[in-house]
Amino acid sequence: MSADPIPIVRTTLESRDFEEVRDLISRRYVQHVPRVVGGVRDFVFRSRTVSAGGVLLDQPIYRACMAFETEPFETLLIASVLEGRFSVTGGRQQGRAAAGEVLLYPPGARLDIVLDHSRQWIAQLPLDVVTRVAGRLGVKPADFRFDGATPVSPQAGRRWADTVVYLARLLTSPGETGIHPLLLASAVETAAATAVTVFPNTTMALDYVSGPRRTAPAAVRRAVAYIDEHAAEPVTLEDIAGAAGLGVRALQACFRRHLDSTPVGYLFRVRLEHAHRDLQAADPAGGDTVADVAHRWGFAHLGRFAARYRDAFGQRPSETLRT
Repeated sequence: MSADPIPIVRTTLESRDFEEVRDLISRRYVQHVPRVVGGVRDFVFRSRTVSAGGVLLDQPIYRACMAFETEPFETLLIASVLEGRFSVTGGRQQGRAAAGEVLLYPPGARLDIVLDHSRQWIAQLPLDVVTRVAGRLGVKPADFRFDGATPVSPQAGRRWADTVVYLARLLTSPGETGIHPLLLASAVETAAATAVTVFPNTTMALDYVSGPRRTAPAAVRRAVAYIDEHAAEPVTLEDIAGAAGLGVRALQACFRRHLDSTPVGYLFRVRLEHAHRDLQAADPAGGDTVADVAHRWGFAHLGRFAARYRDAFGQRPSETLRT
C-alpha cells in the first residue's frame, strides 16, 4: 500500500512593516527581540519558504542591518550566506560568515545575531534527527552538543552548501505538491548526517571503544524480518535495532559478522530489489516511469540509482522498464 505524500507548503512575503515581520519570525523560528541598526525607515524584508514535515528552507532577504536577541532554538538552523554579512554569538561560541560561507545557529542557547544587508538560505531541521545520528556514533542525546558555529574546514562548508542545494531541488520541483515520506526521511537523515560531519560537535571528540560482545544470529533474523516488512517506510537504524532487541552499535557489529554488510546496506539492497520487481511489472505505455519507481523506494538521485541498479542487475532501469 502506497503511503500518502507529505504536503509541500510554499510561502512568499515582502514587507516594510517591522512588526509584521517580527511576528512572522517569532512564529516560524523562535521568540526574539529585533532592531534595525540605522532606523526602521530603511527596513525591507522579503522571504520565500518551502517546507515539508519538520523541514523548512527559507530564503530571507534583509535590506537593512538587523540585530536580534533570541531565545534558545529548539530546532537546528544553518545559514548559507548568499549576500552580505552575518554573525552569531551564543555563550562562548561565535561565528562570522560572508557570501559563500555557512554558519550554524547553536541550539539550546540564547543568541545575539547580526545580519548586514543579507540574503541567505536557511535550513531548519528537527533536532531529534540530528541527535539520533549522533547516537549512532556513540553519543547519547543528552550529551550531544555542537561546539562551534563555523565548519571544521572550507571543504566541509561546501559539503553543507551542496546539501542545501540537494534539499532545495527536492522540495522546489515545479508542480510538485507533496513528497513521499520515505524520500523525505532519507533527505532529512542525509542533511542531519552532513551537519554532524561539518560543524564541531561532541562526536568528534570520542575515544575509541571496543566492539560489543558476540550476538546470536537470531537477532540478525529479527532485524532482517523487520527490514523486509518495512522497507517501503521511513525506517531508521534505531527502528531496526529496536526490532532486533539490540543497541545500534551491537546491531552494526552483528550484521558485519553474519552478513558482511551493514543494516543500512541491507535495507538499500532490499529497496533496490523491490524497485527491480516494480520496473519489471510496470507499464511504460500507461505512464509508469523510472523516476516514479525510484522515488517510491527512496532513491532521490536518479543518476546514482541507475548506476547501482546496473551494477546489481546488469542493465539500466530504463531497459528493464521496456522489456
